[in-house]
Amino acid sequence: MKGRVLLLIWVVLLAGCVTSGLYRNKGERYSEAVEQVMVSSDGAWFVVLAGRYHYVFPMTDGLSATFASDFHRQVRASFDSFTVKRSNRITGRYHLRLAANASEQDQAAALAAGYRSDGDDIVYHGSVRGRRYAAGGFELERSARMQPLNRRYDITVTESLSPEVLAARTLVTPLAIMADGAIVLFSIPLVVVVGTDIAINGMPALHSQ
Repeated sequence: MKGRVLLLIWVVLLAGCVTSGLYRNKGERYSEAVEQVMVSSDGAWFVVLAGRYHYVFPMTDGLSATFASDFHRQVRASFDSFTVKRSNRITGRYHLRLAANASEQDQAAALAAGYRSDGDDIVYHGSVRGRRYAAGGFELERSARMQPLNRRYDITVTESLSPEVLAARTLVTPLAIMADGAIVLFSIPLVVVVGTDIAINGMPALHSQ
């Protein structure tokens, strides 16, 4: 009887070690090319589409004000520190910077929208929190994919849990392509982000050159 109890304790401890190993912060990274950046027609969401995953975020005040502004063409942006945790929750930070040669009118508008002066620069720093979904065979038309981007760009993500655990919990993308070609998120149409100078992880602007 005593032997059985000791065996049971050993099994429980071993299971605990395996579980903790699966959930240990391994900090593994992967990169993939960004296919498209889109915003929901109601302005509540923005989506980064890549080949393997789709990243869905609630719209932030800083990005919303920038997308809706007249100065958005003068903005450079970068996204970094993307980390995926349990339930495929993803967090990261973004940094917006107004072009140094922006007009005084654009500078004033950016400051009114929440940007701040940082030496000679006018910047906005914020964070995003959303969810990662498996692309699941979702395929954009080439014409739609090439409209906003003139080349491929990479996004780097750190997975704080083991890939096996995250893969088991990854949901299939909530995006769908309608009969008329419209792309929808939760039944809300998406529109392409065009004309905004966005950079991913310090890469050159998406619409530069």
